[in-house]
Amino acid sequence: MTPSSNPLTMLVDIFRSPSACFLAIHQRGMWGWQPFIVLLVTPFLFWGAYFDMVDFAWLKQGLIPQLQQVSPEQIALLDANTLMATEIILDILGRFTTIMLLAFWLFFATKPSQHQHGFWKWFAASCVIIFPAVVGDFASYVSVLLKHGQVMSYAADLNSLNGLLKLPMTSDWFEFANALPLLMPWYIALGYAAVGTWTEFERGQALVISALPWFIYFFAWALYIAIF
Repeated sequence: MTPSSNPLTMLVDIFRSPSACFLAIHQRGMWGWQPFIVLLVTPFLFWGAYFDMVDFAWLKQGLIPQLQQVSPEQIALLDANTLMATEIILDILGRFTTIMLLAFWLFFATKPSQHQHGFWKWFAASCVIIFPAVVGDFASYVSVLLKHGQVMSYAADLNSLNGLLKLPMTSDWFEFANALPLLMPWYIALGYAAVGTWTEFERGQALVISALPWFIYFFAWALYIAIF
């Protein structure tokens, strides 16, 4: 396998040839910052476009009855700029937290391997694993555009399951659906490619390492909601 020849090709190889991408990052760790930067930029682009298209009076009218039940103190802060800033910050914090936790998991889960890699190498790999969220941002923009902005803010992001279910904020399952990524199978596949490329683990072991944190986290969360 030949590694990606340049940073731009590496971004394309995330979708075309993940192993070539991970080989390139293994040789040039600094290239991992490029997908990280793109992941932080696209929420600004999407939410900026969303609030340009949406009728804020219509959005506010739909949000107020729900906020009265779940978070009345936020009603006084309900304006377009504040809401846009909140959505951008939540997206960026969510992505950064996911990348950090995934990097820690991969760093420790691959300790038995003969081929050891530092935390920041796994951080770079985690940026690549989460990079398909950029595709989700573009799909979200196209969806909002086709609906002429008539989409509630909590259901606009197609990176989450709630982008399909469109559960209201008053639902017990709202936070869960809002956090569960629709692209999780893609993330798992890229994690599998990373572990398989950088370690000598068998396919089954690499797949378990890539899938386990996602399934444990969301299964435990769903079980908690169902019981309590």
